[in-house]
Amino acid sequence: MKVTFTTKATNRLYAIAAFVESKNTQGSGARYAEKFRKAVERMAQPDVQYALCNHPSLALLKFNCGHYNDWVIAFKIRKDTLVVYQIIRGSLLA
Repeated sequence: MKVTFTTKATNRLYAIAAFVESKNTQGSGARYAEKFRKAVERMAQPDVQYALCNHPSLALLKFNCGHYNDWVIAFKIRKDTLVVYQIIRGSLLA
């Protein structure tokens, strides 16, 4: 299954990587972003039924949710593609 990120999700991932880079050693942001992408790719399994997000506003938009560390990944399955729409800090949804 293919994985794509919307512009909004891509920009959020870049912002997360920049923050990680600012707090750690050079190159750590790029490594974190790559691990994040790999985690999303592992979620992209064919013929899997994903539950709707637990958060009411995300469920209303019919998003499915996955997690990576403290981040919530809101996505939808479109044909054979997992499309990531939003990346949200989990504590913001509490």
